[in-house]
Amino acid sequence: MAHGGVPLTNVAYQGLAGAFSEAAAAALFPGASLLPRRTFAEVFAALEADEVDAAVVPVENTHAGSVADVYDLLRQHDSAKIVAELILRVSHSLLAVPGTRLEDVKAARSHPQALAQVEEFLREHRIQPEVAFDTAGAAAEIAEGGDPAIAAVASRRAAGRYGLDVLAEAIETSRDNFTRFFALAKNGDREIAERIPVALRSGPTKTSLVYKTANLPGALVRSLQPFATAWLQLSKIESRPSRAAPWDYVFYLDFEGDPAVWPSKEALSLMRTCCEWQQILGTYPAATKVIEPD
Repeated sequence: MAHGGVPLTNVAYQGLAGAFSEAAAAALFPGASLLPRRTFAEVFAALEADEVDAAVVPVENTHAGSVADVYDLLRQHDSAKIVAELILRVSHSLLAVPGTRLEDVKAARSHPQALAQVEEFLREHRIQPEVAFDTAGAAAEIAEGGDPAIAAVASRRAAGRYGLDVLAEAIETSRDNFTRFFALAKNGDREIAERIPVALRSGPTKTSLVYKTANLPGALVRSLQPFATAWLQLSKIESRPSRAAPWDYVFYLDFEGDPAVWPSKEALSLMRTCCEWQQILGTYPAATKVIEPD
């Protein structure tokens, strides 16, 4: 039991222990039981099957852009609703087996995006990049292999998980590397949402949705006009293949507002007149601060 007699929450995330997704899940649900899953599809399946109470998934990075698989899964799993968002700073470290010196390292393994983000550091130290499935997985491989010539690019959290030394911290080229995460609960369960710290759910109301415009000239412009008329701020719009037919697209949109109340309710009603369908992915408090990795 958690403090106050509230049962501990089981939370699924993609990756291995020490992943940035685990850090995000720990921040959103302090004291929860964090359960790794191999793929994003398995995370959504666990939530749908009531194997977990909540899920935490990355949706967007300031350098790599949107996580397409997660947005597709949100559309496919209508019961998985967004109840919160979190912005996590992504800070990479060079990890190696205990006793290794920086000059001993000849190669570094990590996810391709992580390797790209630390390219300058690796080049400066003449370290050869090697691709791995993910950051935490690379750390686990290094710990198991025991070769001081091969390091991993991962989080400090991963170093603690796998008993590795941190040879260098904050080795990313740019400090403006942030990942946005969604906390998901089945059918938007408010009891689960209220287990998130108040400090992480005190921002203005925000809504994410996906929709398909009617096949008419100007339909996209007409679908957005109601938000401008209602003076509602859009914070994201992006097209994705619908996967229903070739060259068929849907649009993901974030706006500041609650679809249950005016003027958002009226804007969405007008929007439907030029859409084939519309799906609300969740209404939640917008993130107002950046969480630093532990």
